Amino acid sequence: MDFSSFFSRKDKKPSAHVSATPAVKPKSKEQVIAEIDEKPITEQQFESGIAQGNIVVTEIESNFAPGVEDAAMLYANGRIEEAISLLKLFIVQSPQEDSVWWMLFDLYWVVRRQQEFEQLAMEYAVKREKSPPVWLGGHASITEEIPVRANKKTTAEGQLFSLKGRLDPHMADRIHLLETAATGSVVQLDLSGITEVSPEGCTLLQTALAKLQKQQSKLQIASGALVGLLQQYIGRTEGNTPEQWLLLLQLYQLQGRQVEFEDLAVAFAVHFELSPPSWEAPTQIAQIVAVEPEEEKTSDPESSCFKIRGTINNSCAMVFNELKSFSEAHKEIVIDLFEVDRIEFASVGLLMDALMALIPSGKKVAIIGSNMMVYVLLVVMGIDQMAQIAPRRLN
Repeated sequence: MDFSSFFSRKDKKPSAHVSATPAVKPKSKEQVIAEIDEKPITEQQFESGIAQGNIVVTEIESNFAPGVEDAAMLYANGRIEEAISLLKLFIVQSPQEDSVWWMLFDLYWVVRRQQEFEQLAMEYAVKREKSPPVWLGGHASITEEIPVRANKKTTAEGQLFSLKGRLDPHMADRIHLLETAATGSVVQLDLSGITEVSPEGCTLLQTALAKLQKQQSKLQIASGALVGLLQQYIGRTEGNTPEQWLLLLQLYQLQGRQVEFEDLAVAFAVHFELSPPSWEAPTQIAQIVAVEPEEEKTSDPESSCFKIRGTINNSCAMVFNELKSFSEAHKEIVIDLFEVDRIEFASVGLLMDALMALIPSGKKVAIIGSNMMVYVLLVVMGIDQMAQIAPRRLN
């Protein structure tokens, strides 16, 4: 489904009249959050909004259907169940609004709730007499299912650590920071940027991951590219070392992949004539962000696409610093948010600051692939005035 054709009003006025509208001072993010917390949405509020809105589905604008902006704000603040309830309530009130059905489909896909998705598809087919979207495989978000608690923020978030380039002793400080950060919170660990490994670097990372497993740290990990790289090292007849095998064994164990672990352990014992480590089922299985190397990104070194993953929160300042550095070599930048499950409302400013830094230099920026909840948030916050935004297609 192409989401690029949502929401406009029948009474849309020409741009000349719009410009004459008196400017209204925008609310601060603290005021918006306070209003969401203090004034929960009710059916009465929905009914008044529907009566006044006169919405038809044609093209997307910043004036969304009633309840859509509120749902996006709730989701941005980690209140996922409330966002889902809000969209479901609006569907009951106005079932002819296909746009809200599709937003709920997309949200179910992001949080990996296939059963609810398929139930909604059946309901949509009956009530709308149209073909519903089909559940897509693969990963949409950083978690298989985002844990939720009523009226509380999700805990599936944390500091993002990204290791890039050659894994060697020069990464010791960064790996030590990872160990420290993982003692008190969830950690998003991106290993997809590692392009080469040394025995010493493998030992450093393997030791750190083993420590995190013992202390039952919660990890969200992108290791597909590193796993593929280690498998290449191991497949060589010469030049592989025990350290590379041990790191791969640790990654398998951390992710609960017992079959792969045991097969590799047997091969390790035969190859090196050494006793392999024993399988120890992890109490906290690391949630996998990506399971395959990114072929598109590595095959085109001149690509102007900058990919961001996971939850964008206040710990992601380094990611946006990397974006600023990345933009120096490109006149046109494409920011890919396909693997971003959520942008925290309080962290939208990080993206805005990064875009503001690009405007004086005449950079052209496009933001692609976002889910609809993220898309609505970006439009509500005015980021569509700073960059072109194109949400992804669910099907």
